Amino acid sequence: MKVHRPLSLVALVILAACGGEAPPPKAPEPPASPAAPGAAAAPAQPARAPVALAALDVDPVAIGLGRTTAGPGGPNDAALARAGIERLCDESIARAEATLAEIRALDGGPDDALTWDSTAGKLDRARLALRNAGDFPALMAVSHPDDGVRERAKLCEPKIDKLDTALWLDPKLASVLKRYAAKKEALSPARARLVEKTLRDFRRNGLELDEKGQKRLREINEELTKLGLDFDSNIADSHLTVLATPAQLEGLPDSFIASHPPNKDGKIVLTTDYPDYFPVLTYAKDRKLALELYKQFENRAADKNIPVLDKVLALRSEKAKLLGYATWADYVLEPRMAKDPKTVATFLEGLRKHLAKKGQAELAEFKKAHVKLGGKATDVIPPSDRLYLEDQVRKAKYGLDSKEVSKYFEVRRVKDGLLDITSKLFGVRYRPAAGAPTWHPDVEAVEVTDTSGKLIGRFYFDLYPREGKYKHAAVFSIRDTVKMADGSRLMPIAAIECNFPKPGGAAPALMSHQDAVTFFHEFGHVLHHLLSESELSSFSGTSVARDFVESPSQMLEEWAWNKDTLALFARHHDTNAPLPAPLHAAMLRSRGFGRAISTQRQLYLAALDQAYHTRPVPLDTTKVLAEVHDAYTPFKYVEGTHFQASFGHLIGYDAGYYGYQWALSIAQDLFTRFKKEGLMTPKTAADYRANILAPGDSDEAAKLVERFLGRPPSEAAYKAFLLE
Repeated sequence: MKVHRPLSLVALVILAACGGEAPPPKAPEPPASPAAPGAAAAPAQPARAPVALAALDVDPVAIGLGRTTAGPGGPNDAALARAGIERLCDESIARAEATLAEIRALDGGPDDALTWDSTAGKLDRARLALRNAGDFPALMAVSHPDDGVRERAKLCEPKIDKLDTALWLDPKLASVLKRYAAKKEALSPARARLVEKTLRDFRRNGLELDEKGQKRLREINEELTKLGLDFDSNIADSHLTVLATPAQLEGLPDSFIASHPPNKDGKIVLTTDYPDYFPVLTYAKDRKLALELYKQFENRAADKNIPVLDKVLALRSEKAKLLGYATWADYVLEPRMAKDPKTVATFLEGLRKHLAKKGQAELAEFKKAHVKLGGKATDVIPPSDRLYLEDQVRKAKYGLDSKEVSKYFEVRRVKDGLLDITSKLFGVRYRPAAGAPTWHPDVEAVEVTDTSGKLIGRFYFDLYPREGKYKHAAVFSIRDTVKMADGSRLMPIAAIECNFPKPGGAAPALMSHQDAVTFFHEFGHVLHHLLSESELSSFSGTSVARDFVESPSQMLEEWAWNKDTLALFARHHDTNAPLPAPLHAAMLRSRGFGRAISTQRQLYLAALDQAYHTRPVPLDTTKVLAEVHDAYTPFKYVEGTHFQASFGHLIGYDAGYYGYQWALSIAQDLFTRFKKEGLMTPKTAADYRANILAPGDSDEAAKLVERFLGRPPSEAAYKAFLLE
């Protein structure tokens, strides 16, 4: 569950001809190089057509798919998308290059030519163009159904990263920005913050290195970009399976069994995709089958990604040292709320100790359930049994049958309920984006308006699994918002990528309650992106510190638990009866059970991420994984598994996975005001929107939180939540 923003300066955009920016000029052709004296004249070559400069308000979806026709298009439209993705990337990069050239031209010129609009403001526009170039291709690289489109989309990020690296190593650009900063003009807090962060980022990106160091830095950045794309693609392409007999599906919901008929050999194919994996681990009575599927799941992409990860860790370590940092974690954490690895280590260790006693108590309950089910008290419980035993205890101790709960969470009802709740909460309306092109029949385009009908943004639901698609749950930016030159606001665009059960099959598309919580979580990212009112694209939406970005989405999860909000959509898929009060009470009673052990798993992942990025390289990533796993979780590492190969957060959230726990602490703190004033109170929601969602990164996250709460942030609410 994450918000996806590419590592470089990439984001989103729209090619609407409705104003805001001037029509794009053509990029000038490079002058022809004269032949050397005495050399034979080279044969005439056809002139290369200049690359057009994309407008800043380009529509990445229309241009990237190569068409403006509504819907998913036909089989012949894949060719249009291959060309469109390349056009979007190249023309937006050309726009960024032209904008940067205008700033560079001020080097050596008079100081009075150095204004906000001609320097830092223009740099913000260049960064928007780069994000326009890369965000939609990044999405298409993991979600378009055509292999050729996915491969073409992957070619964009290396181009962007190359320009991104050159930008920060450009002495003329740096000179112009430093001279402008030295003028100490009176600026708004957000503008002053951008200038300060820009000067810092020149240093962080190698401007002070000598020529040899800068050359090596460029090489490292290019290689890291390629390896990151390979790592993500290898996970997306991994499709492991196990074969089961019908008898081995005992315990699974009827809807699951109905949607998994035997093949001609009498076997049922189970995949490592979420809609198969989590039900089998949670419900299958055949625990050997669950363990077999667990091993496959933990070994996704292991054959390819372990050597890729080794190279990534070595290059990151080299880059950190080249830039003057002890470790990659030191480099990554400098601009975050946490600031350094020592603070992260203290935070994680504090939570580990805080949870120790409750974790032991939960494990004791697991062992009792294991014995009741026929196991021995001396058995070592594998991690593949965690969800199963947790479900058994909830059923026996709290009267909660999660299969019964899922009958009240049909995927379309949950979607409608989510839209209804957020519409009422934030004063927005949703309507189909009629005429919008999409990339697959499952994809649904939605427009967001205010109560007067004024368009605020657009997003895409892409909710169901398919071959070649992103395997997890995330929100991808497609275009950022920014205040345009004429005072209008560029409409933000995003996509929510999930893998929920698909309606229309032989059985109802029933979500687990955890799936519903995930849906609310991801939609929190959508709202953070679409409801941004930042003046600057660099600070828009989810462009906040990585250890804060999850807080708004984690807080919204609480609306998937509350009695009053659940009453708006949680109804039996067949009878339409509302979620019974006793069942909801059982959900609440059992909610805290397993929280310690599940949080211990999160701490393990955060500690593993930190270990990979603080320890000397080379290192044995599997050995470190086993060590950290057994130190942080009560389960024994399963020999022969290699979870690190599919730990997608190692690309993009590297040295930052701790941020989920850090942000959750903030989320629980933010939620204290809603708990006190009411989850559907318009005034509270309006204050939250104005103080947390609208500013983006225009100010320090801690200050935003303090403004909303009326006091400094505190860990007290989270620590109490963990022990509930």
